[in-house]
Amino acid sequence: MFKLLHTSDWHLGKELLGESTIGVSRSMLEWLLGVCRERAVDGLVVAGDVFDVSTPSNQAQKLYYGFLARLQRTGCRHVVITPGNHDSANFLRAPAEMLSRQGIIVSGPDPESEAVVLCDAAGRPELGVAAVPFLRESDMRASVEEITEGERWALYARGVAAHYGRVRAALERKMGESAAPRIATGHFFATGAAVTPDPETGEAPVTVGTLGAVPVSVTGGGWDYVGLGHIHRPQKVGGDAVRYCGSPYPLSFREVENSSQVVLVTLRGHGEPPEIEPIPVPRFQPMVRLEGDADALRAAMDRVSREQPGAWVEANYTGVSEQLALNEELGSLAGRLGVRLLAVRNQLAFRKALEATAGAVSLHDFTPEQVFLQFLKDAHADEASTRRMLGTFREAAALVEAERAARRASSRDDAPAQPQPKESK
Repeated sequence: MFKLLHTSDWHLGKELLGESTIGVSRSMLEWLLGVCRERAVDGLVVAGDVFDVSTPSNQAQKLYYGFLARLQRTGCRHVVITPGNHDSANFLRAPAEMLSRQGIIVSGPDPESEAVVLCDAAGRPELGVAAVPFLRESDMRASVEEITEGERWALYARGVAAHYGRVRAALERKMGESAAPRIATGHFFATGAAVTPDPETGEAPVTVGTLGAVPVSVTGGGWDYVGLGHIHRPQKVGGDAVRYCGSPYPLSFREVENSSQVVLVTLRGHGEPPEIEPIPVPRFQPMVRLEGDADALRAAMDRVSREQPGAWVEANYTGVSEQLALNEELGSLAGRLGVRLLAVRNQLAFRKALEATAGAVSLHDFTPEQVFLQFLKDAHADEASTRRMLGTFREAAALVEAERAARRASSRDDAPAQPQPKESK
């Protein structure tokens, strides 16, 4: 019997509308240590997005390494960490050799090293793990111009399936005749996964991060459990033993209604159904999304201050009259009530902005450089930064154009020679 705890999408170091989540992360990791100790967990799998950015702050790194150091004292003997799309794989893997001596495996960078066998003290396999990290689209398919979105994600899916096939072959070779269970990890957007809709448009995104959806069948069959990351809402996809555990706390106000959990999986022999137990994660920081006209928002903030002192609040104004001083008024009220107002969303202003841009020119009317300049303007880049980044953009654009020209020339060279007309005498 092997007790595995599946978690993902910690996003250590994330800032939520300017508010640090380090305190929330610290409380979550402390709670996770307690779960590992109390439930006698044998192994922990983190299915991507350990950090929120590729170069995490010192505070975020201290939390991560401190957690790993303390985890060993809980009795958890194995840890498998796979990089997600928010992580720098190279950054996570930099101390991999040192961590491996402590039973902590950071997977990659190739199918052979993603095939991980966890052994007991006698060297017998306890669990085989296809520890597959986030697979970048550019690595999974050749560059193809002028393809549809459907063709794009079909090519990506084929590349991902082929990668899992190579990892599975390497894992089976390492496991030999062992009857120990086999699991797979993944960090991608699975077809059919429920995604939290955008709170302003009410529409579910067709991509998550930069990824379109691919079938969960890309992982291959025959796994005793598949533990996924990338989607923050916990759910089953394609079967009881294929799951997103979700993020252990909301990473935006659109996620406040999501439940948070980790998943405890008790595995026996290969081919035996596992016991799967979602464990709810407490809400370490109250977060509330309020909605209504000005009067309703004031009343709701007063109620929240009494029921959830210190809550982080997002106010969504849905009234029909202009409220020019609403932000300042609600901010002042929040200060008096002892809650943190992190954002005010004005639906009236949003609708007016949409109406104002209804007849706007198309994106195709702009050059790539004009689009990039508008982005810098919207990001409030200063003059020096704009000059520096514009220079870098032009260098990158020139490289792209040179590569396209080389491909076009190569295509002409590879084309069958056309017969030349004979010269007249």
